[in-house]
Amino acid sequence: MSNNRVSKHQTDTLFDTEEADNQDLSRCVIRVVFESAADTEFDYLVPDEIWPVKVGQRVEAPFGRNNKLQKGFCVESDVPAEDAFGSEQRGIRLKKIAHIVDKEPLIGSELMALARWISGYYVCPLGQVLAAMVPAAVKKGAGVKTQKYVYLTIDPDDADAVVKELRGAKQKAIISFLRKKEAFGPDSAVEQSQVIKAADCALEPLKRLAQRRIVKIGQRTILKSLPAVPKAAVIETGRQIVLNDDQRRALDSIEVLIDSNQFGVSLIHGVTDSGKTELYIRAIQHVLHKNKTAIVLLPEIALTAQTVQRFNERFEKIAVMHSRLTAAQRNVQWQKIRSGKADVVIGARSAVFAPLSNLGLVVVDEEHEPSYKQDTAPRYNGRNVAIKRAQLANAQCILGSATPSLEMLANCRSKEHFTLLCLPKRVMDLPMPRMKLVDLTQTGIGQKGVNLLSEPLARHLQEILAKKEQAILLLNRRGYSNLVFCPSCRHTLHCRNCDVTLTFHKSKKPRYERMRTVTGKHMNYGYAICHYCLARTLVPERCPLCGKGFAMIGLGSQRLEEELAKKFPQARIARIDSDSMASKDYYRLLQDFGEGRIDILAGTQMLAKGLHFPNVTLVGIISADTCLYLPDFRANERTFQLISQVAGRAGRSAKKGTVYVQTFLANQPAIKFAVDGDFSGFVKQELRHRQACNLPPFWRLARIVLRDMKFDKLEAACQQMRQRIDTVIARDGLQATVRGPMPAVISRVQRFHRMQIIIQAPQPAAIQRLFAGLRAESPIRPSVKIAIDIDPINLL
Repeated sequence: MSNNRVSKHQTDTLFDTEEADNQDLSRCVIRVVFESAADTEFDYLVPDEIWPVKVGQRVEAPFGRNNKLQKGFCVESDVPAEDAFGSEQRGIRLKKIAHIVDKEPLIGSELMALARWISGYYVCPLGQVLAAMVPAAVKKGAGVKTQKYVYLTIDPDDADAVVKELRGAKQKAIISFLRKKEAFGPDSAVEQSQVIKAADCALEPLKRLAQRRIVKIGQRTILKSLPAVPKAAVIETGRQIVLNDDQRRALDSIEVLIDSNQFGVSLIHGVTDSGKTELYIRAIQHVLHKNKTAIVLLPEIALTAQTVQRFNERFEKIAVMHSRLTAAQRNVQWQKIRSGKADVVIGARSAVFAPLSNLGLVVVDEEHEPSYKQDTAPRYNGRNVAIKRAQLANAQCILGSATPSLEMLANCRSKEHFTLLCLPKRVMDLPMPRMKLVDLTQTGIGQKGVNLLSEPLARHLQEILAKKEQAILLLNRRGYSNLVFCPSCRHTLHCRNCDVTLTFHKSKKPRYERMRTVTGKHMNYGYAICHYCLARTLVPERCPLCGKGFAMIGLGSQRLEEELAKKFPQARIARIDSDSMASKDYYRLLQDFGEGRIDILAGTQMLAKGLHFPNVTLVGIISADTCLYLPDFRANERTFQLISQVAGRAGRSAKKGTVYVQTFLANQPAIKFAVDGDFSGFVKQELRHRQACNLPPFWRLARIVLRDMKFDKLEAACQQMRQRIDTVIARDGLQATVRGPMPAVISRVQRFHRMQIIIQAPQPAAIQRLFAGLRAESPIRPSVKIAIDIDPINLL
């Protein structure tokens, strides 16, 4: 929904009747959407000299009162004249398309249907959806360069006679070189720069030959080549993989569904290291044998390098799409997919829009991951879009996870197209790692000062280092300290733009301003940073209110790295989080860890999913209850998933694994179920709580966030929005519960005050009808920024 809301189909017109009767509207009207927030489609006339325009092509057209040229997508061609004009508008003259931007459509018919579904379901203007589906690098032509080429237009038998007639030595040298290269047509053309260099001449002799039509100078566009994806880690290869009984049964079921040539969804619930990736590969091989294509979605780029390595060994025509690619590389890969030179596409969330033809399979690995949800418009869930794309293509969709989401489990119980497949054991019957709960309220840290490692974890870490084994330590919080606090007057450093405290990020670089701790014995360098608006500030040596020293309260991945370096000086330690990866080569670091050049890998949830390192025998979860302090109904589910996923990194070989789970909430149900490995028990209890509160998967959620810098203006807009919601619900007889307007959990971000309205409904159709009614209304006044999130993954 947008404050630029207009009618569903609108003619962008000039109110001029002088030439209206002269326009031929029998076939040359198209419908265009723009990448702005205008939630409508506009009709334009296409001049005869540039007709036809295909659906999915971009065009440039005058838009608005100032007739500024803007690029938009053609979403409908051959619009009937009676649809473009009503009987009361016979005197209106349509604006004309300026020119066509793309030679071929960027969006095919299947993706256009998917875009319309996303626009309707996720309440987003169609133009913004189409803009998100095509990478910016493709629209800008990144990595494309123009190359001029030359070839002879004369008959080879006449070449000697033509040369005799020429007087210039340089012209003769050009003809001689092209004859030697047998460049007698465009297929054997030679690059112009190569011709000039070989003939040792300037451009003028070549131009004269072109004027006499002896040679032809053409032009073509070429794409830069893509370098090979760097290795992520050492993975065992070259051996024949034999499926166990559980894998074979699951694969047989998937192949039967693929052979049916009908839509279906298979949810693979397999414990960590149960061989889900091998099932993906076998299913893709089956699809390729049927001359179809496949997409593999991964939750984060952290998984891409290892997965591409494994897939490269089994498939030849692979394309990779993720955010770490340069613009030129992204365009190369996209063009490779569209031209049919790739039949398997691997990538993160946006790879679901890959322009593959004859799609047969879509795989979504770690389907429960919140990173599949886009946090800007269009706010789609990549997993749900993958399911819809498979449905539109009559293809199969495979969802895989060791901790499936409650929504997908509920779908398997209630929807006929969903099938649940289980892999209860690890490959080669390897045992699951031993889980050890460390209750920090009982054992304490046991040492003076701030210590993140409990005594049992530190002792076990020393033992595995002595045996040349490796460890992974998880602390799902960035920075050094999440609170800069004065213990004397209780003043804390807050962000001036947001209603959050600042997180201290330490740096070893001396050029940073210094900050003295409360003891006055140590000097720390760094900034206090807001994780929401990214504002940073220097930290004063003393509290501005009372003049006493600040204390670093809380914990972060930087502090964990520092403690490890002090307690295990002989160990080789590396940290992985979004801060450290900004300046390090992520793939190189994972390769070093896989090859044994790093002993301890510490970091945030980037470590929790999909990585396979056989020499890792110890995993430590430094603070298992971090997510539980968030005021969000998915906190229990997130905690269980994170513990289970990171625990699965241990014991993935003949060496047994051990996992230490440190917590101050040892009796919390999600933590207890995770330590016991009781997934079914957790699901049963969590579903009971969700049903009692009318939460997903039993009811559907939608969230409207309104924001503005002026609170009075925001409050008035919220009240008007609530009135409209109530009106539509009453008018259409919808069953829905509305909460709010109320302040968001973080009530101010980037100087914008934030209010939210939460809508609950037992069926998705009720929410869709509600927002369809709201989209038909005039803009909210006063005008504020509005964001609509369907099926939100959190309520922060």
